[in-house]
Amino acid sequence: MSQQQVREWWNRNPMSYDVDAPIPYPEDSREYFRELDSRIFHPRYMRLTARPGGKPFSLFVDFDSLATKDVLEVGCGSGIAVQLFAEAGANVTAVDLTSWAVATTRARLNAFGLEANVFEADGEALPLESGTFDLVFSWGVIHHSSNMEQALSELVRVCRPGGRVVIMVYHRRSLFFLVYRTVMRFLPLARRLGLHFEGARAGETEGLIARHLTRAELERKLTQAGLSQVHVVPYGQDAELLPLPRRVRLPITERLPQRFKDRALRAFGHQLGASGVKPE
Repeated sequence: MSQQQVREWWNRNPMSYDVDAPIPYPEDSREYFRELDSRIFHPRYMRLTARPGGKPFSLFVDFDSLATKDVLEVGCGSGIAVQLFAEAGANVTAVDLTSWAVATTRARLNAFGLEANVFEADGEALPLESGTFDLVFSWGVIHHSSNMEQALSELVRVCRPGGRVVIMVYHRRSLFFLVYRTVMRFLPLARRLGLHFEGARAGETEGLIARHLTRAELERKLTQAGLSQVHVVPYGQDAELLPLPRRVRLPITERLPQRFKDRALRAFGHQLGASGVKPE
């Protein structure tokens, strides 16, 4: 599958988080982005990416150290991480394969009076100098690329020696993986049942790639790409504990002890967050 097909799929199916309930605010307003972020950062979804009391992604990113640092995000989507990096005082560059993501991220920055250099680019061939960034961040992106190894190589190339690469990819040894594979064969029906992930909103897969890796496979790929101090952490969302329609699932999962949910998702969540350092 070509990268152009991947681009076309994501332009048709942007991660706008308004599949079921449209956001009732102008798309360039603070209210729009605050509502979008409340859906993304709800404790049921992102709590395991944060340190206790910290920001989303703080388990992998030290936001307190980012002031004046050069940060790149590859695959910026709606700009949620770009905003966090800019608010931390970083010099932020962000790229995405799609025009929707670039326009949405720029609108977000404008709405909150923040600055970043945002433009359209292919993560497999970044138009950036080698060794330029202190942090290279790509969350839930490279496993969708037509050539994942090339995309990872580019992340490492543009990272400064001594800098850090942070990524997220899908976890093969997850609670949700078998359900995911099954549902992918029946996308239109899955959508009607209330199961949501890439493709379920549209019921079409032309251009959709979604690779799943084991923890050991990801560690090996990061090491082979030239990173050291590699750290991989599974995490997941409460919905994975009981992959049923929301109206059936929530009354059950909301009553489960938090400690039990966190322990299960730390072992068998559908995402693998990872970081590594580029040797000096």
